[in-house]
Amino acid sequence: MPKHNTELQFNPRNLIVFALSITVCAFSICYDMSIKKNWLKPPELFLSGAINYMPASSIGAFGLILAIVCIPPVMFVRYVQIEEAVPDMRVNKISLYSSWIASFGGFTVACFQARSNIHVHLAGAGIFFAFSLFVVLSQIYIDHVTRDSIKHGTGGMLRKCIALVSVGSLVTMAIQGLMILIEYKGDVSKGTPEGIALPMSIMELTFFATCLAVYATMIPDFGDRRLRLTVVKLSDPEEFVEGEAMKPIV
Repeated sequence: MPKHNTELQFNPRNLIVFALSITVCAFSICYDMSIKKNWLKPPELFLSGAINYMPASSIGAFGLILAIVCIPPVMFVRYVQIEEAVPDMRVNKISLYSSWIASFGGFTVACFQARSNIHVHLAGAGIFFAFSLFVVLSQIYIDHVTRDSIKHGTGGMLRKCIALVSVGSLVTMAIQGLMILIEYKGDVSKGTPEGIALPMSIMELTFFATCLAVYATMIPDFGDRRLRLTVVKLSDPEEFVEGEAMKPIV
């Protein structure tokens, strides 16, 4: 690769720590504010309820967006790491794309709170949950395929535990959601029945935690890998070298 005098360099481990920290801080503030002002009343403790009213909605959206922006570059580093061990693995590429689509769903949730448009909000949440689950499961498969070439250690074991909790919580939440649709005949604007609200809130929080935790398990795997951002001119052969190091992923 040609050398450049000017470039930006990011440590993916720092990006993960920042994303997790800003998410926890933002939602802690939002939950505290929403409960104190009676915007969020037990037993309904859904994430969407914590960011439903100003200024909690702005704080939540700000924190979520900052955190979600970190996911695509982190997963790109993960993609390159696996590509080095097992080139052209289809699941690795699909996992990368899934993380990007999940990020889009997260942006939708942050920008369209339940009070502004419940249907768009739920659609974004569905996209985030579904593709985040695929990221978790695909990483388990990748760990299995690369077990001889990459030492996953504690991170690999934690991903297996996270996958079990993730699948269990999402399936439980899906069953509860189906019960609500049947009871309210598809009218989601009526809210959540009291008997289902608390356990469904817990399942949502549990699943959301697993979506974040899977990225935390990658911290020890990255080692000394860094993400570099620089500018090259395609017309200058001394600056742009197309080869294995520049292989397109799309």
